[in-house]
Amino acid sequence: MADGFRKLGARSLALALGMLFTFVVACGGSSTSGGASSTDVTVWTAWGGAELKAFQDVLKPFHDRTGINVHLTTVRDANQLAINVDAGTSLPDIAPGPTVDKVKDWVSKGVMKPIETALGSSFSDYMTNTYQALTTPPGGSGDDLYIGVVGGKHYELMVKTQVKGLFWFNKKVFTGTAPTSFSDLLAIDPSKYGAKSLFCAGLESGDASGWPASDQIDNIIMRQNDATFYTNWINGKVKFTDPQIKLGYQTYLKEVSGSSVYGGANTVLNTNFGKAGDPLFKQPAGCLFLEQATFITSFFQQDFPSLNLKAGTDFDFFAHPSMGVSAGDGNVNGFYDQFAMYNDTPAARSLMQYMATADAQQIWANDGGTLAAIKSITYSDPVFKRAADVAGSAKNLLVTAGDFMPADMQHAFWKSLLNVTRDPGSLDSELSKLDQVQAAAYSSS
Repeated sequence: MADGFRKLGARSLALALGMLFTFVVACGGSSTSGGASSTDVTVWTAWGGAELKAFQDVLKPFHDRTGINVHLTTVRDANQLAINVDAGTSLPDIAPGPTVDKVKDWVSKGVMKPIETALGSSFSDYMTNTYQALTTPPGGSGDDLYIGVVGGKHYELMVKTQVKGLFWFNKKVFTGTAPTSFSDLLAIDPSKYGAKSLFCAGLESGDASGWPASDQIDNIIMRQNDATFYTNWINGKVKFTDPQIKLGYQTYLKEVSGSSVYGGANTVLNTNFGKAGDPLFKQPAGCLFLEQATFITSFFQQDFPSLNLKAGTDFDFFAHPSMGVSAGDGNVNGFYDQFAMYNDTPAARSLMQYMATADAQQIWANDGGTLAAIKSITYSDPVFKRAADVAGSAKNLLVTAGDFMPADMQHAFWKSLLNVTRDPGSLDSELSKLDQVQAAAYSSS
């Protein structure tokens, strides 16, 4: 699934301009366009469905306790906030931060207000209680635009997170010990457990086909290298023909080779990502492992309602094994939800302070499907409890490279992964093509 926060929602949320849905988390109350209000706060989000319901659940106690009316608008167009900034028109009091390329510019123009200002005396508690990888740049540098840190100040409040690069399995099939190295993973014999293949994979996702492969290779590259190298690659400072990027592709191909993956290349290319794990639960099992993020569990349960699958009982995961490079062992692939404050009002400060509390984030966790940003949150779901341990162990929680590249680069990157999956012999030519796209895409972005 796409990183849903920087881009205002999952990949599927790229809908028509101006598609808005407004809810007022209050009894009565009229809409407000900002101003120094202590009674009303405007909030934009991309969430719909269960995510929106969970946010409304989070906001209700805030309104009940403070009397502040939260005017919550679902904005499906990822560019709407930037359009308003460029036009000089009104902004919501609170909304997700912008794409990475805009963070520094918006901070310099005063569009985004510091989280230090929003939280006031509770800022130190926020820094102590939140996963360090979500608040502290690698190496302690003054800037990390991916987590909204500019000049040592924070401009994005982290409220939720997810972990990628997890290997899921059917506990009734795989009864062995989780491998600690990638080479140990590849050495597992699926027939020992009655499975046909070692891995399952599904790369089909409409116009966004290929993103699951991006998630896989990004998890490899970030662990074969240190965080600086990986971030430089995202930023177009490392060529695709670099030996380390080529090594990442070659390692990825070991996961989707005909001898390792269920159904071969055609099945991988034509299977929707949501169905990729179905062979885990077939009899006999089609595969032992599926690499995917924490969100995938809902698809397991959705696709096999008669099995009444239970997390921790019927399915489980182990964290991505080490690639044998110590500098990469602390790197974990994740994505996160965050909010920025665009209007410094008493009501906006109050809501930002509330969302930084364990009380608010516990509601998000209780509603399921996500991890909180606060380390001390408890989870009834055993899978999410263990995923929280993975997030907590991260030295660096790194974003998915493909989700933060310029659009032309992203498209070419995903397409290259489809092409090498289909024809591994095309690797060198694909990497050369990507160098050309990279040169053009980053010069114009």
